[in-house]
Amino acid sequence: MKRIDTLKTNKWRYLSLLSGFFLLVGPFAFLSGAVLLSIGSQASADLHTFCFRMPLDWFFSGRFYMLIGSVAAGFILTVVVASFFAGPVFCGWMCPVGGVSEATSRAAPLPNKFRLKIRGTNVTTGLRYGFLFGFIVVAIIAAYKLVPQIGSVCCRYCASSVLQNFASGIFGNPDALAYWHSGAIIVLASWLLIGGVLFVGGRGWCLFFCPLGAVSNLAHKGGARLGLFKVKFNKDKCQNCSTCSVNCPMWAIKEDKQVDRSLCIACKECTHACPNGAYSYKRGKDNAQDN
Repeated sequence: MKRIDTLKTNKWRYLSLLSGFFLLVGPFAFLSGAVLLSIGSQASADLHTFCFRMPLDWFFSGRFYMLIGSVAAGFILTVVVASFFAGPVFCGWMCPVGGVSEATSRAAPLPNKFRLKIRGTNVTTGLRYGFLFGFIVVAIIAAYKLVPQIGSVCCRYCASSVLQNFASGIFGNPDALAYWHSGAIIVLASWLLIGGVLFVGGRGWCLFFCPLGAVSNLAHKGGARLGLFKVKFNKDKCQNCSTCSVNCPMWAIKEDKQVDRSLCIACKECTHACPNGAYSYKRGKDNAQDN
C-alpha cells in the first residue's frame, strides 16, 4: 500500500519518467527522431543521439571542435542550462537511465534495511565529485594519449548503451542482446543490481557514475544561490519524522533535514512525502526559516 500511495502522490513525475523512455530510447525515440528530422540527419534515432557522456569527454579534454554541430552537445547544454534555472529536472523527471534503475529498486521485494545507503551527505558528495574528477582525468589522458593503453571510458562503460541494447532486443532486434563484453557486464551489475536493487532509492549510478548528473548539480548550486528554483526546507514545520530521508532517492537530505543541492535532482519526493509541508519547490533567496 505504501508504494501505491507513493505512486499516487507524485504521479506526474512517474508519468514524465515513462515519457522520457519513449522520447529518448529506440526504437521509439520520438524526441530524438524529431530533432534529427529537423536538421535533415539520416542517423538512427535512439538513446545514443543524446549521449550523456561523450560531449563532456570532449569538453573536459579540450577537444572543443568536436562539440560544434553536435546534437548531443546541444542536448547537454540544454540540460545544464535548465539545471541552472530550475534544478536538475532532466535527471529527476525524464532520464530513462535513472528512471529504469529507480523503478527496478521500487519493484524489487527487498526491504530498505537490507539495502546500502551512505548517511552522511558530505561523504556521498565527496565520492560523487571524486568520480567526476576521475572522469575528467581519464578524458585528458585518453585525448592526449598520455597512457597508450587507456582509451575513452564513455562507450565501453555506459549504462545508456546497456539500456538501449535491452530496449532494442525486447522491441524487435534480438541481435542487440548479443552485444556483451566485460565493460557491459560491469555496467549492468553497477547500474541495475548494485545501484538499482541494492542501493536505497535505486539511483546509485546517478549518484556516482553519471558526469552529466554531477555537472547538472553544479549548475543547480549556482542558480540556487541566485534565488532561482530549488527545493527549500522550512525548519519550523519539521517534526524530525525522517520521512523525507526515507523517500529521497538521491540521499540529499542532511542530518538536520536541509537539502544538499550537490545531490538534489528536484524530484519533489520530499515535498510530497513530508506530512507537515516542510519542503517546497520555489524560487527565492534562502532565509533563516527557509533554507
